[in-house]
Amino acid sequence: MSRKSLAAAGLLATALTASLAPSAQAASASITRAEYDKVKLGASVAKLHSTAGSGACKKTSSSSSPGYSSKTYTCKGNKRYSTASFVFVNSKLELKSQAALDGKTSNGKMTKAKYKKITKGKTVAQMHAIAGKGVCVRTADAEARGAKSAVYTCEQKSPYGVASLSFTNGKLDGRSQYGLR
Repeated sequence: MSRKSLAAAGLLATALTASLAPSAQAASASITRAEYDKVKLGASVAKLHSTAGSGACKKTSSSSSPGYSSKTYTCKGNKRYSTASFVFVNSKLELKSQAALDGKTSNGKMTKAKYKKITKGKTVAQMHAIAGKGVCVRTADAEARGAKSAVYTCEQKSPYGVASLSFTNGKLDGRSQYGLR
């Protein structure tokens, strides 16, 4: 994996971890996927607050040194266990990530044969063509300078199995599965 892929994977892991944290779910307001998409890289903190609404996002960390400041905001999502995270450097949005804001679940029709056909370098569209409609759903994504990452989860209901597919800039660069038949 490239450095960008590793960095994006780490950010996605952070977003997924934050989605399960009770403190991330404490706010009374929430952010939707549509609101998340409206907050573009380079935006200000004010844009985040005006888009997400009052109380949806809380500052969870900050640091500064001469010529540099960083602030991270974590937002409660409007779906169960969903969250979004925004990192501002020198008052401009540099990185954003979300987990479970789409609220979708797999239809459970993934198989090991389909998984084997979804190989490194395939696009998201090719993945959907191979797996079928509703099989693989985006469960997390992140965006930073020049890199967009997404994680898709594809389930097999009986017997239970699951695949996780990681894309960077629209191309598959990592995958894993457990229990697919």
